Amino acid sequence: MQPNQAQALYWSSESGQKWIWFETELDLVFSAVDDALIKRAATQPGERILDIGCGTGATTRAFVPRVAPSGKITAVDISPAFVSHARDRAKLTADNTEFVVADAQSAEISGAPFDLVISRFGSMFFADPVEAFRNILKQMKPAGRLTIAAWAKAKGNPWFEAPKSAAVKILGPLDQSNPNAPGPLGFQNVEHVVGILKEAGFQNVEGETATVELAHPGPVERVAALASNIGPAARIIKKYDGSAGDIEAITEFVVADFRKFVGSEDIRIPANLNFFTAQRVG
Repeated sequence: MQPNQAQALYWSSESGQKWIWFETELDLVFSAVDDALIKRAATQPGERILDIGCGTGATTRAFVPRVAPSGKITAVDISPAFVSHARDRAKLTADNTEFVVADAQSAEISGAPFDLVISRFGSMFFADPVEAFRNILKQMKPAGRLTIAAWAKAKGNPWFEAPKSAAVKILGPLDQSNPNAPGPLGFQNVEHVVGILKEAGFQNVEGETATVELAHPGPVERVAALASNIGPAARIIKKYDGSAGDIEAITEFVVADFRKFVGSEDIRIPANLNFFTAQRVG
């Protein structure tokens, strides 16, 4: 069994497929995170980029103009469905991208060595993160850079906190005692992740928590449905085989919580995110 088989199964399940079903809205909501990554990555034309946990390819597509015209992006994900979908999208948008089904913890990835490694919410799921980042480090150029975004703690993060609280109340907890276990919140502890990257061999490692506003045109019921179908709430729903009625009840709870974020033009939800940067030296 591959080290990340559990993750491969999850992202191939109905819970994982929701990222394809809700793709358009998720791309819109998380575009601000892509902008924050782009700002921190300082990408240059002609660079070769590795995108880890690329999902349906939104972050890859956001970086394409940054490496044009001669650069290339290799994007990997453990989900064949995600990669297939991203390839179909790429046919219409860019010819300097390659989408590959691979487990970045162990795979040798085509396109190496890379100038830059990026990840938006795709690097928190490794069974052995130190081993994974060691493998990634080996496939980077000397002076290659790493820039990744992950979720900070659920508390104070309404996008996760409201749906998770509702799901726990209605269905039950995940019974996950290790706060750093692989999952959406696996990189919530900045010091822990900085230690992982240093142990893997990265240098000039830095981590920071920053607030990014997630914007959606509404209505609030739609935003609540989106937040209730992904992240920790989705994992709780899957664990307890939640019914349509359970999901509706969770969504109603989130609607009530999200009303305070409704503005005159759109809905803006503050999100606390952890950003990490590091380098391969030598």
